[in-house]
Amino acid sequence: MQDAKAKIDKIIQEANDFKLGDYLGRGFELFQKDMGGFVVFALIFFIVSMVIGVIPFVGSIANTFFIGPALTAGIYLVARQLDRGEPTEFGQYFKGFDFIGQLALAAFVITVFTLLVMVPFIITVWDPAWLEWYQEYLQNPTEPRLELLNFPPFWAYLLLLPVLYLTISYSFTYHFIIFHRLDFWSAMEASRRLLTKHFFMFFVFGLVLGLIIIISVFIFCIGLLAGFPIVYCALYAAFADLTKLNAAPEAMEGEGIERHLVD
Repeated sequence: MQDAKAKIDKIIQEANDFKLGDYLGRGFELFQKDMGGFVVFALIFFIVSMVIGVIPFVGSIANTFFIGPALTAGIYLVARQLDRGEPTEFGQYFKGFDFIGQLALAAFVITVFTLLVMVPFIITVWDPAWLEWYQEYLQNPTEPRLELLNFPPFWAYLLLLPVLYLTISYSFTYHFIIFHRLDFWSAMEASRRLLTKHFFMFFVFGLVLGLIIIISVFIFCIGLLAGFPIVYCALYAAFADLTKLNAAPEAMEGEGIERHLVD
């Protein structure tokens, strides 16, 4: 397993430069290669999430830790097939469920870490007036009393910087799980180490991807059905380039790398 760890270390150390524009363009190209499949799958993704989401308590847990991660991984898997010029079948969009155990563990641990680092912010900004405002809103949704709100000072939002760091650092966790067969903790560490090297550029990349989603929302549902998979294809393109994914020996994918990475 030391050899497997060395290969992952080498991937991180020799990562390519971050090419933001190339990743956006490549993401759109991959989307065009199976536009119909991506749009239909995005529709299924949204419908399944909404249906499961209406189940009290259990629904949100299922979406956050099981359904969402597995379906997202499916997009990455199809994107790679397209990237390599290989034929795809619609059923491949659901291959992410083959990794559901490690994906669910990763989603759970990342969520716990994120909630923990949010505690200082929540303690700082908590104000009973927010509860009063919410009660007023429930009673009269069309005219909420904004004067009840007491917004926190600007400096308080600096406490959210650790949340930003975790969000960016763990963005490639699923990729390392499905493409390199890492266990959830090793994948989180590999993602953190890689993206810490490209933190600022990935932050800008994330802003652009967020803008694409916002714009697609305003183009009604059809726009979102396209914008959603384009964003994930762009994320795949970034991972594939930074890690030289398709240039790596095929044997690397099947080795079952399962040891924790250490700095």
